[in-house]
Amino acid sequence: MPSALRAAVGTEPHAPVRPKTGEATITVVLPADFTAFCQLHHDVYQHYARHLVADPTTAILAVQHALGDIVASWTEALAGHHARAIAWQTLTRHVHRAAHHPRCNNVSTPAAALFHLAPTEQADTALLHHVLGLDITTTADTLGIEPATATSRLHAFGRHLNHPTAAALRTCWAAVVSPHTHTQTPHNGHPIPAPTVDATPGTPHHT
Repeated sequence: MPSALRAAVGTEPHAPVRPKTGEATITVVLPADFTAFCQLHHDVYQHYARHLVADPTTAILAVQHALGDIVASWTEALAGHHARAIAWQTLTRHVHRAAHHPRCNNVSTPAAALFHLAPTEQADTALLHHVLGLDITTTADTLGIEPATATSRLHAFGRHLNHPTAAALRTCWAAVVSPHTHTQTPHNGHPIPAPTVDATPGTPHHT
């Protein structure tokens, strides 16, 4: 777990965090299950933010602020058995807002542009699976949905990608998956093949 996160959530269940305000010491004890949640999801959240937010510092802050909001409503989220889905909604709200921060100098990443061309749920699922390299099970867990739903979204994205009128989406997607070849366009006007859906669980990797 990154050192910044370790300082924020502790390394042991109910680890105390003691930020100093002037000469006073305030002890904050975070729930053990929230600490475990952060350890599990922080890296994925950070990679996702870095793909959508042009300024690295702003991307880091977006994730930190999202985690702050998540812990504030953690008990309620757990009670409703939708903690991961609520956490993802909170994260994406902060990340998309951060993408328009002045520090980004009006620069939009290809991944951020993707959300103007494809449904949000499809774009999120495609980014996690095809760009961040999460398997279907981990993608679904991150989004707070069932694996079958994640697979359905990926198939829908593939159909959307190969629609005859989706040239702009194909160009954008090529830039997302090939960040060093942003000018890539479909050869001879033919659609880029739909992303392959790998439903076999594996070890997630990140770009």
